[in-house]
Amino acid sequence: MFVVYCAVCERRTLLGVDEVDWVENLTRGMISVSGRCPQGHDVVVLTGDAFTPHEDPRYFGPAPRVWTKPVARLRGWLRGRFELSRDLPGPFYRF
Repeated sequence: MFVVYCAVCERRTLLGVDEVDWVENLTRGMISVSGRCPQGHDVVVLTGDAFTPHEDPRYFGPAPRVWTKPVARLRGWLRGRFELSRDLPGPFYRF
């Protein structure tokens, strides 16, 4: 299955095996898959190892780590107040 964008319908849809009309090897590592959207319009998908799509202009990288220092400070404060002791109390020891 391929996710394709139909410029006529202006929407993305799934292109299943039944809707694929033609598969062509353009160059080494670049494959063209031709088919039809559910409305019957022609769509083409470029795929393969050599194909590198353009970056999404809406993606601006990872979110800034605004909460890193406050969370580390809170973690240190909680660790100081609630230290875990893994030692057993005296009555639980068998001598």
